[in-house]
Amino acid sequence: MTIFYALILLGILIFVHELGHFLFAKLAKVKVLKFSLGFGPRVVGKKYGDTEYLISAVPLGGYVKMLGEETGDEISAEDRARAYNFQPVGKRILIVLSGPVFNILFAALVFALISASGVPVPYPDIGKVAENSPAARAGLMTGDRVMAIDGSAVKSWDEIESFMNKNQGKTLLFTIKRGEAVKELSVTPEKKSEKDMFGESREVWNIGISPLLYPDVGEVTKGSPAEKAGLQKGDRIVEIEGAALKTWQDMTAIIHESPGKPLKFRIKRGDRLTEVTITPEKSAFTGPGGEKKEIGLIGVRPLGNDFIKRYGPVEAIRFGVMRTWDVSALTVVSIVKLIQRIIPAETIGGPILIFQMAGQQAAHGPLSFFTFLAVISINLGVLNLLPIPMLDGGHVLFLLIEAARRKPVSEKVIMIAQRAGLAVIITLMIFAFYNDIMRLITGKMMP
Repeated sequence: MTIFYALILLGILIFVHELGHFLFAKLAKVKVLKFSLGFGPRVVGKKYGDTEYLISAVPLGGYVKMLGEETGDEISAEDRARAYNFQPVGKRILIVLSGPVFNILFAALVFALISASGVPVPYPDIGKVAENSPAARAGLMTGDRVMAIDGSAVKSWDEIESFMNKNQGKTLLFTIKRGEAVKELSVTPEKKSEKDMFGESREVWNIGISPLLYPDVGEVTKGSPAEKAGLQKGDRIVEIEGAALKTWQDMTAIIHESPGKPLKFRIKRGDRLTEVTITPEKSAFTGPGGEKKEIGLIGVRPLGNDFIKRYGPVEAIRFGVMRTWDVSALTVVSIVKLIQRIIPAETIGGPILIFQMAGQQAAHGPLSFFTFLAVISINLGVLNLLPIPMLDGGHVLFLLIEAARRKPVSEKVIMIAQRAGLAVIITLMIFAFYNDIMRLITGKMMP
């Protein structure tokens, strides 16, 4: 099933990418000779009009072959008007860009459809309250539900974060429900410096709260210490070594600080309490600032404290566009950080990792699979825009040079550049395969 879902994912992404090239070539009146999903020998195919539509043997790619695209194509005088290399530079740039742009637009569509069908969002319930934070000084407590801020109703946790971002240091009036009582508390967000995922400092406004996650087991990793101890989905972990737990963070704090140390867990399953001993396995961890330490893990994920939120058509489109922008920007920044060696090179993954993750995400449900599909589509689009010969971005670079010089780049220069580009791509692929194989051997996923 992992292979099946991976092939479905790759097939969709390749089809979308090549469809972009195909449609814009047709719009530009360029003669398209072949439209293939996959490389190598033809498996099946049929010709309609000028174009032969193919499924080829190697499913790790695809291509659109246009008349005049390759050196040596014989072009009759009557076909010149429909040959790619006789089109104005602007048209050729649009044809080349359409593939990666379609991947990015497709991701926006997928995100929009996901948000319209419904996405899980946390309830506005307060979990961990940081010591000496504005929230703690104002009297907010774990378990409080935020009903409104400054008189505006709050229904989900993301709305709390939105208020913070909009109002920054302004004092906010929180209306909260605690048990059966309703209280109003004034809280003033403070500017705080924190590390982002790349270890760089940034200024944020917050009050020192996080969403409430109960210590309820949502997923148990196969072969993990938790599975070996018999933990199941729905179990509530009420105590570890006699310490009562209110939130998921209370639990993970103890586990992370106890690598290799046997811990006594008290578990509530239905109406029954049981005790088990679990030894967290040791795992290397790199913090946001680059600090390395050893933490304990038992192989569980939280059940979640959320509900399904469905967006209207306009909101869904806006959500899709904003999510696509955020993931695209993160992809670009990640590439830069890889070059700067801020992100470890071992995080680079290839087809094997995509195959693994496609199966894993499909196992978590359609929402996870289609979200993964959208993210990979954005990655494919952004990577293809890089100015590396052999990629779409490299072709655009040559076309821009042609426009500036008012004559094409010499075939010799293009051939040398493409060989260099191919060498770079092959090197990256070999390195990605190496990382994938090492993850299979060691059993570790991406850091």
